[in-house]
Amino acid sequence: MRDKGSEFLNEAEDANRSMYATIQALAETQFKILQRLADVQREQFRQALEAARDQLRLISQVRDPQEFASAQAELVKGYGQQYMDSINEAVNIMSGAWKQYGEQLEKGLTSGADVFRRMADTATRGAEEATSRAAKTTEKAAPSSKRS
Repeated sequence: MRDKGSEFLNEAEDANRSMYATIQALAETQFKILQRLADVQREQFRQALEAARDQLRLISQVRDPQEFASAQAELVKGYGQQYMDSINEAVNIMSGAWKQYGEQLEKGLTSGADVFRRMADTATRGAEEATSRAAKTTEKAAPSSKRS
C-alpha cells in the first residue's frame, strides 16, 4: 500500500501542478488582454485630444455659421468613425479573450480530469489490494483459530 500511497501523492502533486498551470495561463491571458485594452484606451484618449484641438482650431478660424456647421459635421464624421473603429477593436479583443479563456479552461479541465481519473484508479487498486491482503490474512487466521 505504501507504493500506492506514494503513487497517489505523486498524482495529487500532478493535479496541483495542472491546476496551477491553468490558473497561471488564465492570469497571463488576462494580463495580455488588459494591456491590449489599455492600448485601445490610450488611442481613444489621443483621438479625443486631437478632436478637441481640431474643434478649438475650427472655433477660432471659422466665423460663418453655415461653414462652421459643415466643418463641425466633417469633424464628427471623421472622429466618430475612428471612435467606432476603436470600439470594434475592443469588442474583438474581448471576444478573442473569451475564446482563449474557454480553450485554456477546457485544456485545464481535460488535464485535471485525466489526473483525477488516474488518482481514482490508484486509490481503487490500492483498496482492492488491501482488501485482498486482509481477506488472505483472515483466511490464514481462521484455520489456526479453529484448531485451538
